[in-house]
Amino acid sequence: MTSQITPPGAIYSLADMRCYEVTYSGYNGDPVPAYVARPADEQQHPGVIIVHGVHGYEEHLKDVARRLAVHGCAAILPALYSRNEFTTVVEEEDVRKTGEWLRNRPNAQANGDLQGALDFLRSAPFVNERIGVVGFCSGGRVGLVFACNTSGLDCYVNFYSNGVIAPTEVNPMPPIDMVKDLCCPMLGLFGVDDPNPSQEDVAKLEAELSRCGKTYEIMSYPNAAHAFFSDTRPSYRPEACHMAWGRTLEWFSRYLKS
Repeated sequence: MTSQITPPGAIYSLADMRCYEVTYSGYNGDPVPAYVARPADEQQHPGVIIVHGVHGYEEHLKDVARRLAVHGCAAILPALYSRNEFTTVVEEEDVRKTGEWLRNRPNAQANGDLQGALDFLRSAPFVNERIGVVGFCSGGRVGLVFACNTSGLDCYVNFYSNGVIAPTEVNPMPPIDMVKDLCCPMLGLFGVDDPNPSQEDVAKLEAELSRCGKTYEIMSYPNAAHAFFSDTRPSYRPEACHMAWGRTLEWFSRYLKS
């Protein structure tokens, strides 16, 4: 029933934007396909990199790119599974494969692919000097790691980043230990009922952000669990989604448009 409620910003005219696919140079010079959605005018606009989660280069996040274009942003969604068997999860059993890819992907690869997206936006004639990042689910973790290992970002929006506390065999330094190097203000949006990240994990992340003197805001929404923003999944919670979208737009307005 909740999936029938229109998500915020989902009603738009494609005539008001330009939407297309590009390929740019990522980690080790590998080609990375990406989806771009930007306002149709010839002016320069802030850029936003969208970091997908375990479901990959999915239509839902392409729609999010278009919603950002409605609000005057030039968004790019890189396909971070471009070296693998497929770029987008179609069947739920595919999530087992993408989960394995995520566990075995070194941070350097994702950082290199996202740096390529950042460089693409910096050189695009339709982008001004301000660029932000938004990441969802595991993409929230990947975006956090990137924001701690690059420079030149103006802000970051973190939707329920999972796995930020524990190290892995491939990436032995957990993201929380990188927070000291976070290069920009971070907005964190979480669900109270989410087991990963749990509210305990969110509290640890917030404590580290505070200890390191970072600029941040953290919001946790009741009656919402993981992936509450995705209107394509049973976890969708429209109330939390609408509030989080408003916070996201305000954050981008504060740091990308002021």
